[in-house]
Amino acid sequence: MEMRKESRGFLHRLDPLSKLVALACLATLAMHWDDLLRQGALLLALIAAAKLGAGMSWRRLLRRIAWILGFGLPLFAVTALAVQLREGAGGETLLVSSTALTAGAAVTLRMVSLFLSSLAYIESTDPKDFVVMMTTRLKLPYRFVFGISMALTFLPLLAEEGRQAAAARKLRMGRRPRGIAERLATRRGQLVTVFAGAIRRVEQTAGAMDVKGFGAYRERTFLRDVPLEAIGVWTMIVSLGLTAGLWLL
Repeated sequence: MEMRKESRGFLHRLDPLSKLVALACLATLAMHWDDLLRQGALLLALIAAAKLGAGMSWRRLLRRIAWILGFGLPLFAVTALAVQLREGAGGETLLVSSTALTAGAAVTLRMVSLFLSSLAYIESTDPKDFVVMMTTRLKLPYRFVFGISMALTFLPLLAEEGRQAAAARKLRMGRRPRGIAERLATRRGQLVTVFAGAIRRVEQTAGAMDVKGFGAYRERTFLRDVPLEAIGVWTMIVSLGLTAGLWLL
């Protein structure tokens, strides 16, 4: 799989709880800031964290950013139009004001930042460690935590199946898709493959859970423990302190 070929960064050495607190702090700042400059600085910091901390390759990182920008462009247009109409300048000129463009760009960068921070968390977190930490430290119901861990586990697997389906279709065709019709057919085939793979994995997981008696007891024991080390505690303290300081700026 592609994610296993990439190097491990310092985020892999942090426990899931400390990274979750840092992720919540980043999301708080992203939702609080409205200006373009701060959103751009936050996005650059997240790109560095995803590259150096999560060990993502530039190709994978840029492809994910380009993918989310496809959803961000309509949001940019709607936000810019809404700000333009709110300013009351919609009937005076056909040009969109710089304020409207800046507001639309800030909202778009916010979306990219939220997506990228979540992606870096998924890339650098072992789902098994996540279940242990959330259940033993936060005392969350293990049924609820197990559902989240399944999402963390399935997303990379389904993404890999989609890439394999695209590569297989390309080999059968002997060339890249041409035209809108062929591209849509290729995407439709990938979606069908991923959906079928998701259904198959859900059925297999449900059968395994039923055989092992998952949910039969209120408490669950674990073979290993994920310690909350000093570096994780300091990560949470620094994240909360920086968030409080930057909030007041």
